[in-house]
Amino acid sequence: MNQQTMQHSLSRRQFLSAAATVALVGLAGSLIACSDKKGDNNQTENGGTPNAEPITFVFLPDSSSADMAESRQAVAEAIKAACGREARIMTTTDYNVGIEAISSDNVAMGLYGAEGYIQANRKNSKVQAVFTNSDDNGSLDLACYYSRICVRLEDVDEYRSGSGFTLQPLKGKSFSFVSATSTSGFKVPSSIIVAEFGLENNESLLENGAFFSEVLFGGSHQGSVVNLVSGDADAAAFDDIDVDMYLDLVSGEANMPGSIYRVSDDAGDPFTRVRGQQFIILASTPVLNAPFVINENLISPEERDAIVSYFCSDAVANDKRIFRDPDDETKTLYTKKTTHTRFVPVTDSWYDPLRRIG
Repeated sequence: MNQQTMQHSLSRRQFLSAAATVALVGLAGSLIACSDKKGDNNQTENGGTPNAEPITFVFLPDSSSADMAESRQAVAEAIKAACGREARIMTTTDYNVGIEAISSDNVAMGLYGAEGYIQANRKNSKVQAVFTNSDDNGSLDLACYYSRICVRLEDVDEYRSGSGFTLQPLKGKSFSFVSATSTSGFKVPSSIIVAEFGLENNESLLENGAFFSEVLFGGSHQGSVVNLVSGDADAAAFDDIDVDMYLDLVSGEANMPGSIYRVSDDAGDPFTRVRGQQFIILASTPVLNAPFVINENLISPEERDAIVSYFCSDAVANDKRIFRDPDDETKTLYTKKTTHTRFVPVTDSWYDPLRRIG
């Protein structure tokens, strides 16, 4: 089955409908898509009375690198400005640690991939998505990023089929995922592979020798890219938003099958040993943007409202430590692609299409 070119101009209805049915229809046309303890009497920017306890905020591995430190600090400052409580930043090297931390009431807030959020919410219903980064129009209509299945450029001929590509040669190859709890680094690409090969579920994709000759985990999207271009894996899954700041688009359109990327000559860790290496996209699938999440057992309704209001304000949208200008090479959480790019409120139900993927 050939991978068809994905269109960027997806409507919200098309996006959600496609995401809900991807596990059934296969590749062709698939578009996967605190208690309120009162502390001192200091007033916040939003007029609230702050809780004396710090808010612990967890970042998953892809946002825990040293070059994201300034963005993490900006998030901590925004929390303090919103509700008056200090923010304690927690970085991780393991997706599961972050999921367990918030679902077990040890962490009050975090930035999670959609699948990580869904798993944490399943463990603890008080874990709720509250806002995410918008599309270029400042809305949720096209608020998505991309999950990609890629191979090294020198190996692409094996995957060509007519004017497109086939995933059939993947069986028996070594493959790198990001983490078994990653949305774009496992759940979405594994659903694509399950549909392509008519598998019952994605369990065999996690076992060495069952479907792939060897299964690797990058531990982060950056790590999965390195597994691929270093030759440790024949193919790999990873997203665009966590790695493209380290890459150059050599040819094609961003995130489209057939597009070629090259690791930049000045890419920092973990790319220093693979600079100049190239890969090509076989399949690219839109994914709902990752949510900022709160634990309602640790944050009061008033604090929740204040935090959402402040993070969705112009003050945060214009903070270049969080939303960098497109021509700025500083590593930040997001790129302000248009003047409308910002955080927008989101609810738990917005992620239901991903829950319906196998």
